[in-house]
Amino acid sequence: MSPQLCRLETLPAELLEKIFFHSLEVNLPRASLHIAKILSQPIIYKWLIRLAFSSANNGARADFFTPDFLPALLDFWALSTTDRSRLQTSILECRWSTLSLFRQCQRDYVKHIIRKKCGDLNFSADDQCKLENLDYYLCRPMDFDLAVHGRRGSGDLVLKAKVDSADSNSSRHADLRLAFWFHFGAVQLSEPSPVSYELDVFRLPCAPSPDEPPRIPDKLLQEPWTPEKLEFLTLFSHDAYIDEDNDHERTRRVLRQLIRDRDYATFEKLLGMHIKTRNYSYPQPWPVKTRHFRAALKHAEGPNDSFVRLLYYDRWQTLGDRERDIKDGFMANLNLRPGSMGF
Repeated sequence: MSPQLCRLETLPAELLEKIFFHSLEVNLPRASLHIAKILSQPIIYKWLIRLAFSSANNGARADFFTPDFLPALLDFWALSTTDRSRLQTSILECRWSTLSLFRQCQRDYVKHIIRKKCGDLNFSADDQCKLENLDYYLCRPMDFDLAVHGRRGSGDLVLKAKVDSADSNSSRHADLRLAFWFHFGAVQLSEPSPVSYELDVFRLPCAPSPDEPPRIPDKLLQEPWTPEKLEFLTLFSHDAYIDEDNDHERTRRVLRQLIRDRDYATFEKLLGMHIKTRNYSYPQPWPVKTRHFRAALKHAEGPNDSFVRLLYYDRWQTLGDRERDIKDGFMANLNLRPGSMGF
């Protein structure tokens, strides 16, 4: 005998979807297996990501969030910055929120931009061919600019376009620049300039504002450290925060555990990453504390230990004049003479 349904479960699927879209309570599918079967649909996940993580740039205000891209019930511009940040955090915590889903959403998003914003542009034959074969680039986002130093370059792929003048009596054509950043799911259509400005950039994922970023979930900060998890963390490292403040509680704990587990590959990857804290808008190198130097010495496996060596060459400036004992320990482990790095 099947269990009796509650009043919410007896509602038609269409009405349940309306309730879900109106409330944006991402945990509603967890209420019951019956509700989960109705709401746990890939297209619904995509709609939620488009609603929450699309950029609110000026170019997206007109003829962009059309019903073929986002249902009318999901009004992108009705969400406040604070509500969008909360929704992003909630989505990132969901089990269905995966790297592969976000990459698919990025591909759909970029192609939607091309359909909506590039229909009246004229490209050279070579650039038109590249535009028609964007999947070649979109399928390998990690091969391009990852902004490893905290800032993106001028574009992974830059195409030149011309748009006919609005004046029918004029033979002039306006020059435009179409730039793509594939890892970031970003596109910019602008006038040519010798300097690259991050103005009116379409992007997915994108934080609602530098002052109200979403929070990176715990699932991306713990083992198992798979390549997919590290790529997912890299994708959000500039838009979502890990630590609340400069105490760096979460990042500190992650590095300490990696040293104990002797997971050098992940340790090296994280040390090369720029990340955000909630109280600072700009990405900074993954923080290293004095205690990490002590932990590296404590868990060192013989002379010239890999963790000791990496911290010495990459983060030696973290240590102050008071940490004489740590410096002595590092010099001894690496068989270096005092003065090798200004010590």
